[in-house]
Amino acid sequence: MIENLWKETAVSSRTLSSRTCTIVLGGLLLTAAARPLCAQPYFTGTGTLSGGRSVIAQDISPDGRVVLGDTGIFDKKVALWTLADGLRSIMPNQIADTTGGISHLGRVVAGGFPGNGTRHGFRWTEETGAISVGDLPGGEFRSTVQGVSPRGDILVGSSNSERSSEGSGETYRWTAETGMVALGDLPGGLFRSGASAISADELVIVGGGRSEQGLEAYRWVEETGMVGLGYIPGGYPESTALAVSADGSVVVGNGYDATHQRAFRWTEQAGMVALEKIHPDQIFQRVGGVSWDGDVIVGEVGVGEVGFGPFYWTPEGNTRWLADVLDEHGIETHHGWYLYKASAVSADGRTIVGWGINPDGDGEGWVAYLGPACRADFDDDGEVDVEDVAAYLAAWLESNIFADWNYDGSINTRDLLGFLNEWVAKPGCE
Repeated sequence: MIENLWKETAVSSRTLSSRTCTIVLGGLLLTAAARPLCAQPYFTGTGTLSGGRSVIAQDISPDGRVVLGDTGIFDKKVALWTLADGLRSIMPNQIADTTGGISHLGRVVAGGFPGNGTRHGFRWTEETGAISVGDLPGGEFRSTVQGVSPRGDILVGSSNSERSSEGSGETYRWTAETGMVALGDLPGGLFRSGASAISADELVIVGGGRSEQGLEAYRWVEETGMVGLGYIPGGYPESTALAVSADGSVVVGNGYDATHQRAFRWTEQAGMVALEKIHPDQIFQRVGGVSWDGDVIVGEVGVGEVGFGPFYWTPEGNTRWLADVLDEHGIETHHGWYLYKASAVSADGRTIVGWGINPDGDGEGWVAYLGPACRADFDDDGEVDVEDVAAYLAAWLESNIFADWNYDGSINTRDLLGFLNEWVAKPGCE
C-alpha cells in the first residue's frame, strides 16, 4: 500500500518539493522501525573454534553484521562470527573453505570442497546445508565459487569445460534455475578465465582471463560479454579483477608496475589506475575488498624491513595504514596485535575484517568497526536536509541499487523506512 502511494505521487523521479517531502514524512515516520543506529567504534578478535583452532576472517556480509572465515590451510572448517554470538562452526563435519563469500546477513555461504586432487564449489544455507553447484560439461570435474550476490541467488566462479585449456577453467554464472552457464574468455591466448565477484545489482561480473598479452582483468555484462580492462600503465602485462562496486562502475584488483605487484582501481573515465604507494620501499600491494560506492578499498601491503600490514584507501586520504585509521577513530584495542592483512570491507566501508597475530602470539581473525557513516546525507552535500529525502526517493523509485538501504540486494519499503529512520536519527553526522 505504501509503495503504491509513493509511486502514484505526482512528482518527477528526479525532483521532489519540500512540501511534498514534509507530507510524506509525516505519514511514514510513524511506521519507521526503531533500531540502534549509534554503535560505537570497536576492534575485536573473532576468537577460536573448539580445540583452539584459529580462524582467518575472509569475508563479511554486505550489511557488516556477519563475518565468514575458515581455519587455514589444512583440514579447514568454515565458521561464522557475529558481535552478539561470537564464533560458530557451520559445517563441523566437513572440510571446506570460504572462497565464495557470503550474502546478506550470512544467509548464504559459498566455498569449495577439496578432494582427490579435484575440487567442487558449494552453496550453503542453514536449511539445506552445503550443496554442490556442479560443473560445466567437458573436462575434468572441477569447479570453484568465488563470488555470491547479496541475495545469494547468483554465484560466479570457474569450472573446467570442454573449451577451457587442460588444467584450467572457464567463467560461469550460476542460478538455481539455470545451473552453470559458461561465459567464455577474452580473445587470444589460452582459453582460460575465472570470475572473482558479481556486482550487487547482479549485472556485472569481474575476474581474469587470458588475452593475447597474458592474464588480463575483465568486466562482463550481458550486452558486451567480457571486455578486457588492460594493465597498469608502464607496468608488466598482468592484471586480475577481484572486487566490484554495487553498480559495476568501479572495479578493483591487482596488477604490476615495472617492478612490483600493485592494487588498482578502474573506472571507465580514468581507466586502470594504481593505488598510491604507502611507502617508497613498498614491495607489494594487494586488494582485499571494496565498498559498494567504490570509494573504500582495503587490502594488504608489504614494505621492505617495516613488514606487512593492512591498508585502507579512500579518494581523499589515499593509501594509509589501517592501524593509523583505527587510531584516528579512537580505537585502541588493536594495540598489541600485529595486523597482517585486511580481507574484506562492508558495503558502507565502515567494517573491515582480516587476520593477524593477537597479543598472545597466536593467529586470529579480527573485526574493526569505524562507527556509523553519515548515510542520511544521501546527496553528499554536507547537509542532512529535506533535499536528501528528495534524492533518496528519486533513487528508490528508479530501483537504483544505492537505494538498497539494508544491503540485501532488493529494493522495497523496508529500505525506504530504513532511510527515513536514519534521516531522523542522523547517526554519524555530528
